[in-house]
Amino acid sequence: MAVVRWFQDQKTDAFHIQCHAADKAQKTKRSLANKRMKEKDKVKKVQNTKKVQKAKKLQNTTNAQNTKDVQKNTAPPKQTVDNPHDKGYKRIFSIKKNFLDFIKKYIAFDWMMELTEKDLELIDKEFITDQFDTYESDLVYKVNTKKGSVYLFFLLELQSYNDFTMPFRLLVYITAIWLDYFKNCDKDARRKISFRLPAVIPIVLHNGERSWTASSRFKEMIDKAELFGNYVVDFEYVLVSIKNLDLSKIRQSNTLVDNIFLADKKRTRKEWTENMSELLQRIREMETEDLNEWITWFSNVIRKLNEDERSTFIEQIRKGDEKYMCSSFERLLMKENEQGEKRGRREGKIEGKIEDIIELLEELGEPSEMLRKQIMAQTDIQVLSRWHKLAAKSESIAEFEETVGLVQLQ
Repeated sequence: MAVVRWFQDQKTDAFHIQCHAADKAQKTKRSLANKRMKEKDKVKKVQNTKKVQKAKKLQNTTNAQNTKDVQKNTAPPKQTVDNPHDKGYKRIFSIKKNFLDFIKKYIAFDWMMELTEKDLELIDKEFITDQFDTYESDLVYKVNTKKGSVYLFFLLELQSYNDFTMPFRLLVYITAIWLDYFKNCDKDARRKISFRLPAVIPIVLHNGERSWTASSRFKEMIDKAELFGNYVVDFEYVLVSIKNLDLSKIRQSNTLVDNIFLADKKRTRKEWTENMSELLQRIREMETEDLNEWITWFSNVIRKLNEDERSTFIEQIRKGDEKYMCSSFERLLMKENEQGEKRGRREGKIEGKIEDIIELLEELGEPSEMLRKQIMAQTDIQVLSRWHKLAAKSESIAEFEETVGLVQLQ
């Protein structure tokens, strides 16, 4: 019996050992399966992450392209400085002596009075951004004062109309100057608590037939700004309007800038014929270099005269022939009036298209203020004609926005 029990115990032990081994093998198998599952999950997670990143990258690229398309659709094409009037002014103020004469007399901050040409550095950079594809005529001077450097951003606004977005335009340029400064300054310096951005003073020179009525403060462009006190961005730009300059102030000195302003204030034949002797006397008393610059500037302005007329006109300026100058101005004004009528007809067509588009959209609902502004900002008659057709075909404002591509800016 003992032997039988011994064999039974041995069999039992063997069975337990087999069960234990089988259980261990099963656990090992499950462990390996779990490990493989985790590895698969990990690989899958990495793949999904890559897919998400790739999708985001693709979406960002698409959004960026859409934004560019919208900007292309809502802004006039970028142009070069081809307006002879603008070219003339930019050339004049690119000369340090002239710019110094201008700021000392017509801006006249106390710290400007001690400046010399050596303190001025003309920054040879373009600060035109993608947000403003339209033509701009601007200059940037870095001015070294006794207490530090300041940048003067000088924008020539030689248009017949008021730009009520001027504060916003200037903010974009100021920011562009600061970004350029920050990007190019010493990295260690900008980590210090003493790091400061340079002051940027925006200056607008306006030479339109109408008085400048746009706001000079940025805060006035912000909706409900009065509710938020000093917690919203604000600054003011310096405005010099040639139309509003007092003649007695101009006559206080006889610089090239003075005589350009004196000539540019004249708009009608009567204004030109009155006090013509004074203007001739003043420009002939200038230094030879300034006299030549004045004639170069003015010959660009009167580019509408043919070459023979211009050459004769310039010669008569040197001689002081008042009668000939008056008759030349009369011809010039007649040509300007003809071109003005053509511009007026073109602007009338643009305004008509804009009104038609907005009226069609109003039949579909209430266009947002942003959409209205984008449509009104467009000056390309071909683009407006295409938008007009799309507005007529669209069944909703959302469909129009999506088709045109303006929805991205909302």
